[in-house]
Amino acid sequence: MGASIIKYLLLIALVISPLTMASQAQNYGLGGMTSGRANSVLAEIENPFAALYNPAILAAQPQSLFAFNTGVQQFRIQSSENFKVKDQSLTTWSLGFSLPFKLSKAPERTAGFGMTLSGPYQKLRTFSAYRPEDAFVMRYGGSDSQFKATLGFGLELWQKSLFLGGGLSLYLSTAGTAEQNIIGENPTGRMSLDVGLNSAAILGIFSRGEKTQGAFTFHQALDPKFIQSIDGRISIAGADILHQPMLLKSTLYYEPQTLELEAQHQLGKIKISLGMAYEFWSHYQPPILVTEIKDNLGETRMTKVADVPLKNTLNPRVSLEMPLFQTLTLSSGYQFRPTPVVDLSGPGNYLDSSAHILGVHFSHRMRPNDLIPWELKLGVYGQYHWLNSRTIGKVIETESTPKDYTFKGNAAVYGISLQSAL
Repeated sequence: MGASIIKYLLLIALVISPLTMASQAQNYGLGGMTSGRANSVLAEIENPFAALYNPAILAAQPQSLFAFNTGVQQFRIQSSENFKVKDQSLTTWSLGFSLPFKLSKAPERTAGFGMTLSGPYQKLRTFSAYRPEDAFVMRYGGSDSQFKATLGFGLELWQKSLFLGGGLSLYLSTAGTAEQNIIGENPTGRMSLDVGLNSAAILGIFSRGEKTQGAFTFHQALDPKFIQSIDGRISIAGADILHQPMLLKSTLYYEPQTLELEAQHQLGKIKISLGMAYEFWSHYQPPILVTEIKDNLGETRMTKVADVPLKNTLNPRVSLEMPLFQTLTLSSGYQFRPTPVVDLSGPGNYLDSSAHILGVHFSHRMRPNDLIPWELKLGVYGQYHWLNSRTIGKVIETESTPKDYTFKGNAAVYGISLQSAL
């Protein structure tokens, strides 16, 4: 009975804990050009999502931009008959806005403000915590299924050639306490929950030449926590009272710190970009529920989490954009995303493998008319992920996985895009 009450209190805490906001996941991009070019848009001026990708671009844009994209994300792990992982599907939206302007005290310099929002339609947030022996998908279905918000600001440093920008991704961490008395015929309890507002920094540099642009960005890691303490008192046989304090904690999701570098060149009417992202995975925190209690001797006992070896990764990417007809433009990109998980032979079960990512985006330009006074770009986009087959040989068989198994997977996103220059 006491265990049921504790589980019930934990469920309440998870349901009423407030909206978690963070910098956008880099799994699929935000739709439209960003997904079609496999996120290789750090040096692209016509980027309405610059607040997230590179806030320095906000001060370089010649006009205000607005974009709305919506699409469907799908993910599937293919494994052996004795090991199954549930498929994932989610319908998402994203909104980007940028507003360049002249500084009143230095009109020869430009600045810019931008905002990026995204999230799923079906829900505002999703959080799942696992046991240490459970198998869970490391990259997909966590941070990319949250409502997210980013604000950015850019400033021109050197006339029309060098720009600096910064942004903040806001997120909330939750911590609470609960007390439950299961004594007599009238169970009672009380609970409090504290919400802390945190932020992760985004810094960007943008350099523009006649035909070549360059960009460098830094994204700080996100590691929001859930912490819940429970003090339970349970009557046993109507006389003795069992007192059991408990502390529950977990990472809500994790997005690694990244350094990114990119160059873009205009070759006639074709844009070609080359870039790379260096992701710091050595401080990754898995979404495992850690329970801390004191035994009858007063000694602290805590859930043991497996130490899975991880490495930082270097993710190269390339993209191009070219006109096909007078009003039709093709954007396409490729990215290789190596896995940070070095060894899965131990008790940990982080399901992840290196992935090849290919994206494509077709956009049709509509000129201003009497009905719509702005230029519109309507498009369709898609992106596909091939996760390499990975064979795992466990030294110790766990409850969630067989001793030896092979898995591979695929992910896809497809949708429609709308962009306008205001």
